[in-house]
Amino acid sequence: MVKLLRTKSCANISGKTQILHAIVFMMRYLDVFYPHTSFSCCYYYIITMKIAYVLLTLLTVYMIYGPYKKTYDRENDTMYNEFLVVPCIVLATYQSSACFPMEILWTFSIFLEAVAIIPQLDLLYKIDYVDNYTVGYLVPLGLYRAFYMLNWVYRYYYEGFYNAASVVAGLVMVVLFALVFVRLYLLKRRGRRSMITVVM
Repeated sequence: MVKLLRTKSCANISGKTQILHAIVFMMRYLDVFYPHTSFSCCYYYIITMKIAYVLLTLLTVYMIYGPYKKTYDRENDTMYNEFLVVPCIVLATYQSSACFPMEILWTFSIFLEAVAIIPQLDLLYKIDYVDNYTVGYLVPLGLYRAFYMLNWVYRYYYEGFYNAASVVAGLVMVVLFALVFVRLYLLKRRGRRSMITVVM
């Protein structure tokens, strides 16, 4: 969001990844519409954060395909989201621990979140330069996923809670973000070399 607002450009950002993140958050946070028995301060904080995640992600998608669509790299952001969404739906239906729709949608969101970075990775492999704003977006996103994995380790260790879908999705995310970081490193290194050549 900061990159979009500061640069007035969505260059190097995959709109397809943003759409997938919007689907992830909408499916995962559908529980805000279900009645709850506990209404503590923590409850209101969590509900507010869930709604903020969804709204900010939808706003990002709108900005990419709306006001900043002229800067959107449509020619390079060509991954078909259907190739990611459909297998995640099938896996979620098969893997879900209960047959409740909310449980299936939650599991679907876990699987989809793991692969949502693939269109961004595909875009990174098609471009020759990446700006600092894009790096500033992708590195914290990868760290967020790393902390999410630590959360699952913590819950397993202290609460005995284990979810196979989360573990598999987390491992897939780690591998994909490792590829993202390697590509970012190579792009930044190539950018420095070309700057040195121009100066000399």
